[in-house]
Amino acid sequence: MNDAVEPLAALLRRLQAPDEPAGDVPRASLAEALRGGNDPLQVVDYFRSLGLPVQDLDDLLRINADPDEEELHAFRVAEGVAVTVASQGEWALYTE
Repeated sequence: MNDAVEPLAALLRRLQAPDEPAGDVPRASLAEALRGGNDPLQVVDYFRSLGLPVQDLDDLLRINADPDEEELHAFRVAEGVAVTVASQGEWALYTE
């Protein structure tokens, strides 16, 4: 079994539609987002609204376990955790 985690660029190539622009993915320090700073997708606030506290990057991956969640998806990548809002095609990378 390969436990290697792919880099963000490989994830985007794999998941984005060929006609989607490959634009820059905003990067955010999770610590800064938790302090109310830069949070490009407002993920921390969204998790709080669901009653899911976020303390570390692994907490962002918990959204994948919610069978009712269709919009937000999180992926472990080499650089941190990539989060996407599926209907909008927006991505953000959260780092330590």
